[in-house]
Amino acid sequence: MSYKSDIEIAREAQKKPIQEIGAKIGISSDDLLPYGHDKAKVSQGFIDS
Repeated sequence: MSYKSDIEIAREAQKKPIQEIGAKIGISSDDLLPYGHDKAKVSQGFIDS
């Protein structure tokens, strides 16, 4: 039985837009600082609230 390599798994991943993921967990797009389409930082204001 062979296993897929990490790079094979990463290439096959179906990434969702970070705004969609943030919305699902209650973070508005105003509180996200995007770094590309699939990752972001959360604003300090959101963390402090």
